[in-house]
Amino acid sequence: MAGRLALRTLAAELLDVQASDLTAHFSCPRCGSGPGLSHGRPGYTLRGRPVPLALSLARSSGWILLGAVVAPPAGLTIGVDLEDPARLDFDGFDALALSAAERAALAGLSGQALLQERARLWTRKEAWLKMTGEGLTRAPDTLNVLLHQEIRDLAAGEAGLPRNFRAAVALSAAGS
Repeated sequence: MAGRLALRTLAAELLDVQASDLTAHFSCPRCGSGPGLSHGRPGYTLRGRPVPLALSLARSSGWILLGAVVAPPAGLTIGVDLEDPARLDFDGFDALALSAAERAALAGLSGQALLQERARLWTRKEAWLKMTGEGLTRAPDTLNVLLHQEIRDLAAGEAGLPRNFRAAVALSAAGS
């Protein structure tokens, strides 16, 4: 709930309108879009018209990361994600979540270095899947995010998150 309230507040501030004037309008590639939908890519309408924002929201371990592009060119989408590396310390994560190339990139890592790199790859993957609108309808191990130029890792602490967290943002090329 806090994340959705923060996103609505951000959208209102960016548009210089009252948050209460915005109506949530989510879109999902499987389910469609509209004010009755409660999942998918977030968006808002103002007096029935879509607002000129591309938005994304991520949550992990009590922290929230918001992403927004004001007046995005047609077709531009954004995805953000954050992760607490400690949440990824379980057997089977690599096989479930990472592609073969990503697993190979982790070879030789252990302890905190392994958890940090898992979190980096996972946030890139989630940011990408939010940007494309696929979400976890796509098996994460089928996506290799090592070389996607549309994804940027946020430096430790860059987004005001705890320094051990990892975060990423993905932006689509407008019209692609």
